Amino acid sequence: MSQPLIVLENVYKTFGSKKILQGISFQVEEGKTYVIMGGSGTGKSVTLKTIIGVLKPDSGSVRVEGQEVPALDRYGLMRLRRDMGYLFQDGALINWMTVFDNIALPLRENSKLTEAEIRDKVMDVIRLVELEHAVDLLPDSISGGMIKRAGLARALINDPKIILYDEPNAGLDPIMSDTINRLIKSVQDRFGVTSIVVTHKRACAFTVGDIIAVFDQGKILAEGTPGEMRNSEIPLVRRFLGGVVD
Repeated sequence: MSQPLIVLENVYKTFGSKKILQGISFQVEEGKTYVIMGGSGTGKSVTLKTIIGVLKPDSGSVRVEGQEVPALDRYGLMRLRRDMGYLFQDGALINWMTVFDNIALPLRENSKLTEAEIRDKVMDVIRLVELEHAVDLLPDSISGGMIKRAGLARALINDPKIILYDEPNAGLDPIMSDTINRLIKSVQDRFGVTSIVVTHKRACAFTVGDIIAVFDQGKILAEGTPGEMRNSEIPLVRRFLGGVVD
């Protein structure tokens, strides 16, 4: 069995009087994809932010690659994040930079590669996400699906061991959603990355997930393989995962 690369134990987080995470515990084995589903305000995106170190939990343990994330200083977080890619819900591309330059930015800022080496590496990931025709375009001239694919390419550019996906299908039509799902699965199979995917799409969960968890009121209501979760009798789990996959 693979070793867990990400481990959360009894994690709590509040904002003022609002309880967001209430004792979240789970682990993600190396090379596996863990899917988080749940309604708005159940702590899904907050969980991602604690893993990447943007937010500190009030209590509990968040370990990535054996390191206690809340205890890391700025430089420790920078080193850890070099092993992590993050696909933001809106793609988070810089509007005045071309698709190529958006993807190249992490290499230009954090590597000693020559411009020729950067171009070769960027074109490799651009071909993977099938955006060769868009390298010189600005974000406001491409579709939402293309923005997501460019965001995924940027998340891959530093050869991460871990990728965090925040609603990768948000705002996409079913055909493009399926394209993104297949890309996420292809990235896992090809590179062996460890992933956490926050989504509200059943098709995404069943396509990419090795383990699926349903969050409710800051807690994990249920967790299991896609087969186990599909057959759950818990009403809220059936609401998200039962019946026809959409």
